[in-house]
Parts: sequence; C-alpha cells; structure tokens
Amino acid sequence: MGLGFAIVICLAIFLIVGFMVLQARFAARQWRRVIAAGDMGALAELLDQTFEAWRNSRPPRGLAPADWRAMHTAALIAADRERARVSLLAEPDVRVVQGQRVEVGTAQDVARRAAVRMVERLMYEVPHVSFTAVQVDVHTEYRSADGTVTNPCLLSTRATREVASWSDWSAAGDASVLLAEWDTREAAPGAPVDPSVDALLDSPEVDPTEVIRERRS
Repeated sequence: MGLGFAIVICLAIFLIVGFMVLQARFAARQWRRVIAAGDMGALAELLDQTFEAWRNSRPPRGLAPADWRAMHTAALIAADRERARVSLLAEPDVRVVQGQRVEVGTAQDVARRAAVRMVERLMYEVPHVSFTAVQVDVHTEYRSADGTVTNPCLLSTRATREVASWSDWSAAGDASVLLAEWDTREAAPGAPVDPSVDALLDSPEVDPTEVIRERRS
C-alpha cells in the first residue's frame, strides 16, 4: 500500500512539473511570436516585467549600493524588435565610514558603472528578445539654491551587439574602458549632453525628464 501510494505521488509530481514546463515553453513561444509580429505593447510589457524582476532580485556581490539604486530606476524610453533605449537616475556614492557619511564616488562615477551594467543586462538578460543595439541615458538630480530641480544628463552611451560581443566584460570594474569602446558622450562643464540628439530611438510621446520625476515621486 505504501509503495503504491508513493508511486502515485511521484507520478502526480511528474505530471505537475511537466505541465509547468510545457506552460512555460508555450508562454515563451507566445512572447516571441507577438513581439516578432510587431506588438510593441507586448514588448513594453515584457521589459516592464523584466525591470521589476531585476528590482526584486538580490544585488550582485560587491556591487556598490549607489549602483544598485541607479539600476532600480531603469525606465523604458523607447523600444522596437531590435533596439531599446533606457534611462537611469544616478546619485553620488555616499557610504557610512567610521560613523560618518562620506562621498566615495561622484554621480558621474556611478553613472558610468550603472550604464555599463545596464547595457550588459539589456543585451543578455532580457528574455524572449535579442536586441542588436541599445542606448542608455543616465541622468542625475540637481537642486539649485532657489529650490528648482533639474535632471541633467550625465552620459549617454550606445552599443551594438557586435561590439558588445568583443567587449571585455571582466573589465567592468573600470567602466571607462568599456564606455570608450562604445559610442559614449559624457557631460563636461559648459558642454551638456542631450541624449535625444542622434538618439538610437526617439519617442516624442515620452519626456525622459518626466519619467525621472515620476520615479522620484
């Protein structure tokens, strides 16, 4: 009796697991089919779900908290079947050292590292789609003496899958090395970056600054 019951339980587990695997494969096939057919709403939904899954995951070992927070602000600006443009919001890397808050990295430092990690994720960690090129724009928040808040763009980088395939991802600790290999523009005094100029994808319906303010609210 005991052996028969155990066999029934094993068969039930096998059937349940098999059903779940088939359901996952069907769902994956359905995602690929509708995206390949040009359903941009489905693509946007997929990316939103992917970004949310990244936010709920554990941070990689050794990743600076400021970099992880910047990754959490990822928002889709525009996308099609082959390309994606995403914006991030970076802040200075401030940590508590011997009981005191110390800035160990500028917002520009965080922007560089977060941009590289986001390019890697967009290229290799988005399910059911394989982008041939991506653009990542990283902004920061600046509050003037009169209380006015602006979100200047610190850098904008574009990378193709071909170039990314030759990139030395083991050098990601020095983000400047990888950014130099890609089409990257960084802000400098008197030379701001407008990420919409020659953008990989343009979206007149989406204002990146408004997207950033919504994430901050």
